[in-house]
Amino acid sequence: MVKVAELHGDILARQAKMSGGRFSYFFVQWMKFQDNSDRLFAARGDDGQSYLQFRLANNDVMESAAIFDTMIQHWTDNGQQSRIYDFLNIEDKDGNGIWHYLADTLRQHEGAATLKIARTLLSMDIDFSKRNREGVSPLTKMLLPEPRWQSLNALIQTKHLSIENVENAVNIRAKDQVERHHLMSMIFTSDIENNKGALSQHVLHQAVQPQADITLRAATCRLFFEYVDVQTGGTAFFKLITIANHAMFDDLIKLLINNTAETVNTMPAPDASTRKSFSQQHLARMLLRRDRQGEGVLFKALFAGKPAHMTKITSLLYNDNLVIKVSQRGEMLRQDVVVSKNSPAPCNPLLTLLLQQDVDGNTVMHHAVLKNDLQSLKLLLSGMAPNDMYAIIKSWPNRAGLSLLLLTQPEAAKARLGQAAMKQLIAPQRAKEMFMALSRIDNDMKGYLEARIKEIDELASSMGRKEPLPPTFQLPGQPPPVRQ
Repeated sequence: MVKVAELHGDILARQAKMSGGRFSYFFVQWMKFQDNSDRLFAARGDDGQSYLQFRLANNDVMESAAIFDTMIQHWTDNGQQSRIYDFLNIEDKDGNGIWHYLADTLRQHEGAATLKIARTLLSMDIDFSKRNREGVSPLTKMLLPEPRWQSLNALIQTKHLSIENVENAVNIRAKDQVERHHLMSMIFTSDIENNKGALSQHVLHQAVQPQADITLRAATCRLFFEYVDVQTGGTAFFKLITIANHAMFDDLIKLLINNTAETVNTMPAPDASTRKSFSQQHLARMLLRRDRQGEGVLFKALFAGKPAHMTKITSLLYNDNLVIKVSQRGEMLRQDVVVSKNSPAPCNPLLTLLLQQDVDGNTVMHHAVLKNDLQSLKLLLSGMAPNDMYAIIKSWPNRAGLSLLLLTQPEAAKARLGQAAMKQLIAPQRAKEMFMALSRIDNDMKGYLEARIKEIDELASSMGRKEPLPPTFQLPGQPPPVRQ
């Protein structure tokens, strides 16, 4: 058998005799000389690797690209196409194929030469996900510890890469569910931050196609809504909200709705009301998640200036207490469904989302006021019962004790902020940021909130009440509301 080391020595010796010139030109001539084509095909290293794999392992990138191109052209011109596939499918004694060697090279050298090799391998359907004898796939090496986006984009653009490929590659490295979640989140966070979300968009596009099956949709939904970054506590959906255009966001919502329906179809439900509650419970599990700053999906949409996204998110959840029917002693009884036990409205999906508080106790509505974003505030309050709106505007405080209405009263608000900072209820830097934001709140915001309070007071008075009805949720420091 021809030894790779001997072949390599011969090539270096002959190349040295040339007076300069490119390696690519030299190797074309070398392939034509005597039986060199046969020797290249038959040569194996000590570990069973081919000569091309040997050069890749030595990070001889330009030479490897020249060998790759010359080998394909020479054997094609001589009617030996079968040799190309046989040569490219050679595996060493550990089961590493050409993709494994290329993936190792990509860690240090990712450029036009390696990208061309990758694209050609894809066009020939050489498997990029086949595991070696240690269970490691080339895709795992391309994704971790840091994604090689130029090469991965070749997989994306040729439509070879799927969410199942990514999950399988991560599962090879992940020791447990926490690590798996972290790695998946890390990959797709990098995609959004460093790759313009190309992988996310590709995966989402696959999932919403008519031919996509339930397994693919479920895997894609896990990616966007369930894989949690252990460092930030956020999901890929949190990141996508900030960059998604209307079409992409609509696809995300469509995916979530389909996944919800398919999940509920597997659950026994005695009636339509129970099915609705199961659907809302599933949606709440996807949409009520918060990161380590206490911020949820509405916060991310508000900060990104995406009011339309907020509207679509809130439209998915019911502003009502969820109930199901359960059988007890042969009788069907109504039972409350809790979507968040720590919520002031634990059985109401929409109110639970709207009343989420960040580390400073601010709701998304507090932030809308601080940003002087009247459009977003109106969207968030739209459709709310008058008594709930009244309590949120006038009585729902952040950690500094500031309600929405108090935020529009600069002197009182500044005094409260100062006291809260002295008592270390909020961090001094955050108090300073909120203090500066108060100056942005204009008379339109103040007038809108005061007008809502006046309208609801007049409504209560017209019905013979001294004040509006209590809210349907629990105010801080007060007992839970009595169910009507």
